[in-house]
Amino acid sequence: MQIQKVNTELGQIEYAFRTGEPLIVLLNCFGSFDTIQNFSQVLKYLPKDLGIFAPDFLNTGYSGKSKTSYSITDEANAIAKIINKLNAKSVIILAHSIGGVYAFQMRDKVKNLKAFVGIEPTDREIILNPPQEKAYLERNKNEAASEKFIHQKIFDLFPETEAKTFWQTTEKNEAHFNDQDDQHLMNAMKRDVFWFNQDKWNDSIPTIIITERYRISEYERSEYFNQNSESQIIPMGTFHYIQWEYPHEIADILISLSK
Repeated sequence: MQIQKVNTELGQIEYAFRTGEPLIVLLNCFGSFDTIQNFSQVLKYLPKDLGIFAPDFLNTGYSGKSKTSYSITDEANAIAKIINKLNAKSVIILAHSIGGVYAFQMRDKVKNLKAFVGIEPTDREIILNPPQEKAYLERNKNEAASEKFIHQKIFDLFPETEAKTFWQTTEKNEAHFNDQDDQHLMNAMKRDVFWFNQDKWNDSIPTIIITERYRISEYERSEYFNQNSESQIIPMGTFHYIQWEYPHEIADILISLSK
């Protein structure tokens, strides 16, 4: 895996890259995890001839701090330009959490996009009008202990050496950014046009949504799900980082789409 850095008008974006076809684009959640580590368990089960492109968003991971005010769409456009320069014949996007919003905003800009796979991609409803069903309310109560919970999950689900490296890297990344950088990240999300539009993913590209079972109805009415014959919602996992629990199954989905 090569590590590359690209200077953009917004700031320096770092990404991991491996040549191959189709190109699997990994889009991360917000936070201090670098993208490769967040998806590392899935990568173990992917054939080595598949390409990988894994950027860290600005103000996260190994990427730099933003140089100016920006939105998710601004950064998505910058990332799409990098992807297109790689000249992949076929692209599959695998996005986790807020990475789904980036994918949504670059869906018409990435050349040769073949499919989208979202692991609980952030949708408008969960931010603007969150459901009040019991399962959602109980999950919100548990978020107060999220850092301790996530730390334990990493050490439960990753090999010990990898878990230690993962957490050490996360702490190092977190120390690199300050409260102002975190605020720039939140502003990028809040000001994005995604929240103010009503557009949906068109039917020409299949969308596969992987989610905990209690969120199925939410995603059925979301902007990600469409009427493509290959689109589906797959119930899986017991918490938000489903790729840590079921990496083999997610890798199998990507392999199936790559054929």
